[in-house]
Amino acid sequence: MRDIILKALRELDIPVYQIEIIEERSAELFFIKKTLDMRRIKSVIRCAVTVYRDFEADGVKFRGSSQAQIFEGLTLDEIKERLKGAFFAAQFVKNPFYELYEGKKEAPVDMPSTLADRPLEDNAMLMAQALFAADTEEDAFINSAEFFAVKKRVSLLTSAGTDVSYSQYRVTGEFVTQCKVPQDVEQFFQFAYADLNTEALTGKAKKAIAAVRDRAAAKESPQTGAYSVVLSGDQVPTILEYYGERAHAAMVYAQYSDWTVGKQVQGANVQGEKLNLNLLPMAPYSEEGIPMAPRPLIQDGELKVIYGPNRFCRYLGIEPTGNYQRLGLKNGTVALQDLQKGCLCPVSFSDFQMDAFTGHFGGEIRLAYLYTDEGVEILTGGSINGSLPEKQGKLLFSKEGYDTLTYTGPFAVKIEGVEVAG
Repeated sequence: MRDIILKALRELDIPVYQIEIIEERSAELFFIKKTLDMRRIKSVIRCAVTVYRDFEADGVKFRGSSQAQIFEGLTLDEIKERLKGAFFAAQFVKNPFYELYEGKKEAPVDMPSTLADRPLEDNAMLMAQALFAADTEEDAFINSAEFFAVKKRVSLLTSAGTDVSYSQYRVTGEFVTQCKVPQDVEQFFQFAYADLNTEALTGKAKKAIAAVRDRAAAKESPQTGAYSVVLSGDQVPTILEYYGERAHAAMVYAQYSDWTVGKQVQGANVQGEKLNLNLLPMAPYSEEGIPMAPRPLIQDGELKVIYGPNRFCRYLGIEPTGNYQRLGLKNGTVALQDLQKGCLCPVSFSDFQMDAFTGHFGGEIRLAYLYTDEGVEILTGGSINGSLPEKQGKLLFSKEGYDTLTYTGPFAVKIEGVEVAG
């Protein structure tokens, strides 16, 4: 496929381009309760060719771009037709001119993973066994689950000299828990790991089954007011997305963010924990072939880097770093049990979101625990609405950790003074 695409580009006289070829094999398992309902083995090749077109308008130089999707089985003429259409469309994209990232030819990289030690279907089955190991009760159970074990090989080639490739493994999936008494309730969960993380999945499933049982029993909603709120699990990286997004080169270039390197992004008066947040690579190269390595994003509350894809970094006159999609937080001083005292702890929402433009976060509560001196109340309903820029000076994180494909760090964070509507 690579050779035929290069031939088509030459014959069309398209000098500036980027080719991404993804070869993906997957083993997929689908369960109804604990019974395997369907298994599927897939092998696909996808190719995206970005073509660039340089032109001037009113004395200003532009570099437009457009992308063509190329599939197996297309003839040379069919590929040329797609590339020709993309090249035509590129003239209408008025991006200020920028240079492509200039890489070089490198040896293929195989990313280390414990998933590489066995066939894909075995990986999927081992994760299924880990999930259902938590399903031991009659009243609350897993009613369906899907598992996807994937090996992906990515090849990147550009007209600026980049020629790199790497392989990586993933296991992802989703499951639904159910409890029928005293009311019929279902809850949806997802998971994603770069290793055979069976213990983490079993632990997640145990918490999910306990949560759906409590959700079925919950009747009361929290009273309206301001609470110290403890967010946990996947809600923590969602909160931290605010910092990742505000430091992104595209946000800074568009002036949606005024952050600069050296800025105290938590403010001057931090009474809680100062953030120590790192950018972690999920692959050895970005989508543009830029080498990826761990980078400090925030140290003791101070911004250390503006990061992003080649184009926006070029516009800002900074080093192109590539896009990072995984965060690592090196904080956590309080045991979870102590962190929760006197707090409202929502553990599931219908939809929990963070707005990176404003820093507001919130969602409708499906299940929450209120820890008081008298005990623990199980609650459902209502919603939370908070502003991270207003509350970030008093953040506290748990000692207990949490690890997923896109995050590693503390399991929970305490935020004071969050508004709750009952």
